This record gives sequence, structure tokens and C-alpha cells, in this order.
Amino acid sequence: MKSVSYAGLTFATADVIADALLQLAAALGQNERAETIDIPVVEESGRLSSVQLVVGPASQFISRPVESPFDDPQDQEILDTLNLRIRRLDLPRAAAVEPDEVDRFDLESP
Repeated sequence: MKSVSYAGLTFATADVIADALLQLAAALGQNERAETIDIPVVEESGRLSSVQLVVGPASQFISRPVESPFDDPQDQEILDTLNLRIRRLDLPRAAAVEPDEVDRFDLESP
């Protein structure tokens, strides 16, 4: 399990979810975007809960492994969604090209 700190809040979640959260924050920052996400967490009492976060270019997370007597809050659907969002942000996007920049491209190659 990992402890994650963000905006004055510290919460515990599964290692894979914490890792995906930080990867998503980095991808959003590179793309200058922000998104809202829900993360499953374990409260100090052991009760399962969730936190809702706004993640974007200014997000600053700290994550570290912690010992816990409780099970990780595994949620494969959330993990899959986080990974899909990361992959979508990593996809190349079309961009407009100014007429004077066209010469940079080899338009005759297949």
C-alpha cells in the first residue's frame, strides 16, 4: 500500500493505483490539461472509501510505501480507466501547420 499526499490531504491506496495516479498527473501536466478522478482509499480505521481529486499541470503528489494491516483497495475498473486516460494523453495529436512551415515536411514520401 502507498500513502499519497496531495493538497494537504494524505490517503492510503493500492500501489498500482498510486503509481497510475502519479503517471496520469505527469501526462496531464505535459498536455496542459486537468481532469477530475476518483481514487479508492483505505481510511485509518480500515474502512474503504474514496477521494475525488482535480489533477492537472500544477498537481504535486508525494507517494511512499507504507505498512498497513488492511487490504489494498483494489479496483481493477478504476486502474483500467486511469491507464486508458494515460494512453490517450500519450497519443499523437494533429496540429495546424502554418503555410511557411510546410517546407519542413517531406510531403512526397508515402
